[in-house]
Amino acid sequence: MAEQDSMVEISTDRVRIDHAYCYHVIANSYWGGGRTRGEFDKSVEMSVPVGAYCDGKQVGFARVVSDLIAIAYVADVFVDPDYRRRGIAAKMIDALHAHSDLARVKRWLLATHDMQPLYRQHGYEDLDDLMMMRVDEGAKARKPLR
Repeated sequence: MAEQDSMVEISTDRVRIDHAYCYHVIANSYWGGGRTRGEFDKSVEMSVPVGAYCDGKQVGFARVVSDLIAIAYVADVFVDPDYRRRGIAAKMIDALHAHSDLARVKRWLLATHDMQPLYRQHGYEDLDDLMMMRVDEGAKARKPLR
């Protein structure tokens, strides 16, 4: 079990992502089974990833698939069971929402079977029993990418 007072660092540095660890967790999840390691690696390459780290060890991951302007899809969010209930998933979501490459995105989507309360705290609303959406009305007012 992880110690509760260990510092957790949230980073959007893609070089730090432990692909082997993340792939193992996602390949064994209800949502990511059936992906190959190559498919996982490509999905990270084509996304904006975020990782959570404790004492140098990766303990969480999430990524966003986006056109960087109109829409973003949050995917593959997980936190190691030994580190849950410490606000790590919330911090990763906050880091993605604050990411400079995603500042102009107005509509954020995700699918979840069991984490709706977490996402509601971040402005997501239920579209149905699986899909959720967050509308960032301030996105248009932020500095354009070009």
